[in-house]
Amino acid sequence: MDSGEGGEEEGWEAAVRAEVGAVGWWDDPDSADHRARFKAFTGQRRDWPHPTLLFWKDLLLRVARRLRLCSAPAHLVTSVWFARPGGLTPLCLPQVLEEMRVDGDLLLKSELIDPSMGSLYQLVRRVSQMAISSRRPVSQEDTLVFKSLVEERAADIARQLSGSHWTSACVITMSRFNSFFSGQEDAHAALCLLTQSGKARYLVARKQDPVEGVKFALNSAQVPAVSKLDHDTLHLVWTEEKLQDQLEVLDRRWEISRRRALASFKSGDKQAAYRYVRQSKLFSQSRGRCTQLLERVEEVISLIANSESTKKVYEAIQIGIQAMKENNVSIEEVNVHLKEVDELVAAQREVDAALESAPLHSIEEGDIEEEFRKLEAELEDEIPHIQVQEPLSHTNEETPDEVVESLSNNLSSIKLEAI
Repeated sequence: MDSGEGGEEEGWEAAVRAEVGAVGWWDDPDSADHRARFKAFTGQRRDWPHPTLLFWKDLLLRVARRLRLCSAPAHLVTSVWFARPGGLTPLCLPQVLEEMRVDGDLLLKSELIDPSMGSLYQLVRRVSQMAISSRRPVSQEDTLVFKSLVEERAADIARQLSGSHWTSACVITMSRFNSFFSGQEDAHAALCLLTQSGKARYLVARKQDPVEGVKFALNSAQVPAVSKLDHDTLHLVWTEEKLQDQLEVLDRRWEISRRRALASFKSGDKQAAYRYVRQSKLFSQSRGRCTQLLERVEEVISLIANSESTKKVYEAIQIGIQAMKENNVSIEEVNVHLKEVDELVAAQREVDAALESAPLHSIEEGDIEEEFRKLEAELEDEIPHIQVQEPLSHTNEETPDEVVESLSNNLSSIKLEAI
């Protein structure tokens, strides 16, 4: 976060105003209540005004909750969020933060272990933390992690994921995990705390290009250790998300091609109209193939989840393979469909060039007019005309290298790229 961004500052001010409520002293720096709440505490713990301490602890958490934050830079909390006109800030906030650390309500991100780092790094960090006996004070460069808000967010994530999972834990991609938070930094801070408390585990499949994911607990128990099956499941889930993205792109291009075809026909440009009709039919065929492959991947994920819910990890692999055979889903058949992903990507790359370079054969006047009368009739009952524009294409394309050799051992080599 950048305190210099005006839009964010307005968001903080509105959140603070909403949580403070209609109290007269907040806007009156000369009032006794204002001075009492903004002044620094004395050095003696017994001299601290307990209601004021609770006021700031509660207000800080409520403002962060309203902003959907689980963490925040210390300099924003102490110098920006509650600043009043003239630069007046609560002098007691540093002591409030220290009290929250003592009570376990607040942690510093710098003191948490990054789960994405190697095992040697994590071991060194644990040893160094054990060797440090004194607690260093909060600095302006620290990131504050609010334990109760992370726990609330984790419970909310578990409720959402439980709707589509019936196991005690599930594997999701890192992008899916990040979507539950206000940003990647906030998500990473929460992940550090959740992995430290045993409610989540970081995993990465390292075959070729790494795919990051999180094994997340859906109940109060700690999440089990990461297994080989979890890595294969991560690649399947990642594949499912990529296929869904591709399907959305195909849907948008198909709809745009149909509308452009009708617009070109009405303007009298029948050659362009015919080209868009051919284009829409190609997109429709690609949609069908992509949908079939997506259904296959979802079926395999469901079979693995069913087996994992009743058996141990090793047994789950065997049961999952047996379930595939009973449902006429062979490994060879899955491999064939996975090959179609590469074919689909290659075919889409050639669509635009082929449509431009291919000569238009003789077209019967009546045939093309009949084609566009049908298209116009289909579009009459849909939503009003929308502005046609090219969909944004993905910028980071990945090149598939090879086909998986078997479901249990090589699912992690699945490669997809945006169309």
